[in-house]
Amino acid sequence: MSDLAQLADMAGALLRSVSPAERRKLLRTMARDLQASQRARIGHQQAPDGSAYPARRVKPVPPEQSRLRRRGSIRRTAMFKKLRLARNLKAGATDAEAWVGFVGRAARIARVHQKGGVDRPSSGQKPVRYAKRVLIGVTPAEEARFLDMLLVQMGV
Repeated sequence: MSDLAQLADMAGALLRSVSPAERRKLLRTMARDLQASQRARIGHQQAPDGSAYPARRVKPVPPEQSRLRRRGSIRRTAMFKKLRLARNLKAGATDAEAWVGFVGRAARIARVHQKGGVDRPSSGQKPVRYAKRVLIGVTPAEEARFLDMLLVQMGV
């Protein structure tokens, strides 16, 4: 077992020794912190491993519209813009767990992108295979920050 795994086991034991109210408060803080970091990472269009998301597919533009279109600046910045909103990306905690995830219709859209699935952009259109873009995931830096938060809470 690696040192990090042993440290995680000890952190779990420390967390279980705290009262349920304090544990819920700490886990809620961790969930909000994770939600903010996920939102920022999705905005930078990066996977948890630091790699960039695959580029969007290129739509063919009819020649009569090509001079009216901007050169892709909107398409480059707008990916997952609404998925990052607080009404779609929720965080919560109980005394046993903390969670961050998407709700409602956004959850279906996020699931298709998270797993690289097939979906119809709108009713009546052909199904499109979307590239795998990992939206929710914990980075090693976030794990280290959570461990630090736990140790500060415990007064170590």
